[in-house]
Amino acid sequence: MQSTRSRILDYLEEHPRSSTAEISRYLDLTESNIRYHLDILLERGQILITDKRSPGGAGRPILLYNLASPALGDNIYPLVIHLMDWIAQSNHPEEILQELAGDIVGQESSLPANRIKRYNQAIEFLDKRHYRASWEARAEGPQVSLRHCPYQDLAKLNPLICQLDEHILTMLFGGEMKLTQRRHFGKDPFSPCIFNPPDEQIEKRLKF
Repeated sequence: MQSTRSRILDYLEEHPRSSTAEISRYLDLTESNIRYHLDILLERGQILITDKRSPGGAGRPILLYNLASPALGDNIYPLVIHLMDWIAQSNHPEEILQELAGDIVGQESSLPANRIKRYNQAIEFLDKRHYRASWEARAEGPQVSLRHCPYQDLAKLNPLICQLDEHILTMLFGGEMKLTQRRHFGKDPFSPCIFNPPDEQIEKRLKF
């Protein structure tokens, strides 16, 4: 018997841009049950919210779901693996990652001088890219939590992805940021990666 998530993926393959209610009716399951499985599929990067529909009255817009590209089938994933391996084996991987981070961040590196505004806009930038980010004030500087890894499968295989995130956060937050807690893949899918400014008094760091 197919799992509920497999049935949802099969349904979305045949019925793109479907709402929670439509999936619920087709699978004959409650909307709360469907939302639970949709959240997990979103976390895994298997589906995307690609559009919204007016509810036809008062209330929140209705979210519409589609399969993500990997679920549809493409060669992007192996291509990126080879590119990351090429960067790792190059003579100057850190320089390449920093340049790549600069391309990703673009004009966002010119964020407001006011720290609070800068941090909040940095979080907005990250959330647009599906990081599910947040920050909190600490004595040594901002602590940033990323509760979703948009490169999850790649990060499991190649730690350069985590180093790329360090460079992106460094540019966005205006000071060096280091990964101090890596998420626990497989144990708690919603555990965060945590980044902090480097502290020379603390030598316990994750080793790449």
